[in-house]
Order: sequence, then structure tokens, then C-alpha cells
Amino acid sequence: MNTPVSTTILLLHKSGPLSGKTDEFNASPDREIRIGRGPSNEVAFDLANDIVSREHCRIKVNAQLADTYEITDLQSKNGTYVNGKAITEKTTLFAGDIIQLGKDGPTMEFDLNPKPVSHIKKTRLIDTSSLKETKIHESSATKQTGAVKETVGKQTMQHIIQQSEKKGKKRLVIVSVALIFLLATIGWIIASNRPSVVQNIKGGDTTIIVKDSSRGLTPAQIAKANDNKVVFIEAGWTLELTSTGEKLYHVKLPAQGKGESGYYAAYIRNRAGTIEPLLCTRGNEPRGAQIDPIGGFGSGSGFVVDDRGYIVTNRHVAVPWMTSYHFKDSDFPGVLVEYNEKGNLTVVKDARVGPGDVRDWVPAEALNYNRMNLESGVTVITGTLSYLDVTFANNSLRTPGKVTRTSNVHDVALVKIDMMEELSSVTMLNNYNEIEPGSEVTVMGYPGMSPDQFVANLSQDAFNKNPAIVKVPVPTISTGIIGRLIKGRAGTEKVDGYVSMMGDYYQLTINSTGPGNSGGPMYDNKGNVIGIYSAGSDKMSYSIPIKYAMELMGRNEVIH
Repeated sequence: MNTPVSTTILLLHKSGPLSGKTDEFNASPDREIRIGRGPSNEVAFDLANDIVSREHCRIKVNAQLADTYEITDLQSKNGTYVNGKAITEKTTLFAGDIIQLGKDGPTMEFDLNPKPVSHIKKTRLIDTSSLKETKIHESSATKQTGAVKETVGKQTMQHIIQQSEKKGKKRLVIVSVALIFLLATIGWIIASNRPSVVQNIKGGDTTIIVKDSSRGLTPAQIAKANDNKVVFIEAGWTLELTSTGEKLYHVKLPAQGKGESGYYAAYIRNRAGTIEPLLCTRGNEPRGAQIDPIGGFGSGSGFVVDDRGYIVTNRHVAVPWMTSYHFKDSDFPGVLVEYNEKGNLTVVKDARVGPGDVRDWVPAEALNYNRMNLESGVTVITGTLSYLDVTFANNSLRTPGKVTRTSNVHDVALVKIDMMEELSSVTMLNNYNEIEPGSEVTVMGYPGMSPDQFVANLSQDAFNKNPAIVKVPVPTISTGIIGRLIKGRAGTEKVDGYVSMMGDYYQLTINSTGPGNSGGPMYDNKGNVIGIYSAGSDKMSYSIPIKYAMELMGRNEVIH
């Protein structure tokens, strides 16, 4: 009785970082070979090889069909090719097939040992019209049979020659027509005198072909390539004591004048001489006072900068307690209070506080509460996010996010979300030293002034039958130019240096943005992100140079 010979799957690496190596696998009925970037795959490429996806493709043994092996692309970013052709569905492999990971990625040859009969290539049928004329030598058999066989041989050769002449004439006609068409095309290009360059702009599964790239991309092309990279961000927060987790509240004192009723928001002058709200924890408010929590909620924009789920946005979107606070209209006019010689809180007579007096107050930097610790560098007050949700364009599902890093010099923050799939990221370009006023720019984001869209989904949950009505974010495209470069610090030939009190910004001539657009990307006319939209109104808008986001994504030594 013959013992069945086991088959071995061979993957011979032809090019790439594993070139020259051969991977061997026993072709058992349940064999599955996963190929990708990372140590968890059976064929593992280094994480730095970014052409290969984390889970790129899979080879499986088909246990139902003898000697059948199938390859499937696992929705890789750059695609899987077999013998130079991209595969979109399960494809049968044969011994000698070449597998390529991405169009310019590493290649490997699929082989089997021993090679089954079904995998041996069939004998090729040669086209006789391509054969060169060969001199025929008469054999002894031909001489014996006389003129009959000699006549058949001549007729066959004449037929071959005639067919060859016909095909040669046909080829000549085809080549002539193609040459005429080519010359006509070249003449048209020269006559039109328009340079034409083809540029591929990839946006997820979208590829845009751009002609005459010397004029740049249109806003519509930029939007199409980046629609799945610009996200909607929603956040809610409160201000708390770090030591106890207690929430901090704004004190509202009852009116004390004749004929007055209601409550006035209380403010106090701190040690630095500036005015800020009087804060307390619940249960420690003055007798008869009301309290309002310091905190709030809002929305903004952001954009994907790394396929692992990192998103850049404004600091005032992700960590609102580190930026100037937006008081309620009812907080003004307020009353100014101080402590008398006995340590009691008293209202300063005829002193009223308006919005301009506390315009620059930052909650995390409050000095009137536990002042000594704050001045010694100990963080006693911080904000806490109640929620931070990220939603992609035209989607209804929210994904929780977390803040991973915030800039200490500009209005920039880095947010991280966890997704099962690799995300498409924008292309960033730091052209801070070359950009000029008048440059065309496009801003994408989710301005609050834009009409909201909602969808209603019927519940399929047996334990919660209530329908879900959810806001679906749709990005807005705003176009304009850079009207002015505002540089925080620079020098000229005439002065050693000058300082802008505002800091580094691009002043934009764009009037369709506004609150909600904060944190959105600003593109140049080539589709590169060169700035982060930060603030604006119907009269003026501002964007932060992208260099501050790129610095936040890496390690930057400030002392050498």
C-alpha cells in the first residue's frame, strides 16, 4: 500500500526586504497563511514597510477541491496582485504564479513540492505563421514514395507562405494607422501648447486623475480626495480639583440694593491684579448664594494624520479648559468682591464687571482658588472630559476618543481613536518659510452655522425599542486666499527682531467659516494640508501653520 505524499507550500521571495528567503508550510486541509506587516502573520514583514498593510492577504487550502489553493485580498490599502493583475475576489493560485503586495511592493513566487499534475503547465501551441522558413531535407521514405509526398510538401509550404504574407500585410496596415494617429496626437499637443501632467490623488478608495496640474487642484477635487479624512468632534467638560475630584462652580450672589432682585455673578481680583470669577466647591458657597458649574460642551473639526487613528484638532476643541472661557450672557454685569480685614467676603461698592474684564480668563489657570499651590507649580485645578466623540463624514456612529498630547505654545491638540481598520491620512506640508500672501487655500470642516442633518434609525435591539435620531455631519468647503502672514517672532534687515502679540497665524480672506470649523484642515492648491483653521467670523479668519501639529507628533528638544 502506497503512503500519500504530503504537499509543501513554498513562497519564494523574489524582491523586497525578504528577497532570497523561502517560507515553507505543510498544505494541511485547514492551512491558512496570513501575509502582512507585523509579527502576528505567518509571513511577516517589518512594520516600517508601509506599502504592506497589517493584514494584507491570505492564502488558504480549499479542502473541498484537490490541489486547489486560493488567495484573498484582505482589503489592503495598496491591493494584492497575481501575475501583475489586481485581485478583487478569491483567486485560485497555480504553481509558478507571482504574488505582489501593492503595485510597487515586494513579490514572491507560489510553488508546491511535489508539484501536482494539475499544476504543471500545459504544452503551448505554437503559431505556424511565426515560424521561420526551414529547408526541408528529403528522407529515404520520401524518395521511395515518389512524387505524391513531394507534391503534398510543396502545397503545405506554399499555403504557409501565403498565410504569412497576408498577416504581414495586415500588420503593416495596423502599424500605419497607429503611426498616423500618434503623429496627429503629438501635433495637437504642440499646437495647443498646454502642458499636461497626470497626477494621482488617492483618498481612501478614491483615485482622482488631475490634468494640467500646473494650475493646481480644484476645491471639488481636494474635497473628494479628503472627504473620509476630515472628522466631526463633539466634547463636554467640567472643571475640577485634582486632589478630590470635586467640581468647581461660579458663585452667584443675591442682589443687595434697594428694589433689586435676582443674583449677580461674583468676580474677584487675583494676586496678579486681573479679574476672574469667584470659584467654590459645592457646600462651600457663601450663605444665600447660588452656584453654576464651570464647564460646557461644543463641537469642532479635525483631520486624520496617521493610519493608526491619530487626529489633529485645536486645543480649544479637545481641552477647552486650557483656552479662554465663554461666559453666559447672564453672567454680566457682575459684581466685584474682596476680602476685608476680618477675612470676610464683601462686595466692592459701585464696581461692575463686564465681558471685557474677563475676556482672557483661562479656567485651568485660575489663581484665586488655592493660589499658593498654583504659584508653586502644582496643578490643583484641571478639566475633565465628560465625553469626546469623533464622527466621520456622512456617518451616524460616534467613536470615543482621548486626548494624547497638547501643545504648550499653540492652539493644537492630538486625539486618538481606536478603529479596526487602517485610516486614510492627509498629506502635510510645512511651507512656513516659503508661503506668500495671495496663496489659494481651501478649508474643510463642520461650521456650526451650517444646517444640521439628522437620520432616524429603527431599533433592532429587543431591550431598547426606541428609535435613534442622530446628527450626521456633512463637511463644508470654504475657499479663499491667505491675506496676510502674522509671524509671532521674526527679524529683518532693519531690526533685530519683532514680536506679534497674537502669535503665529495665517490671516485668511475667507468668510464662510466660523465656530465649528475650528481644528479643520487648510489645504494648498495641490491638496497638501498647510494649516489648521483656528478662529474666525464673517469678517476675518485665522489658521495655524501646520508645523505646530508636526512638532506635536514628534519629539522636539528645546534645550541642547
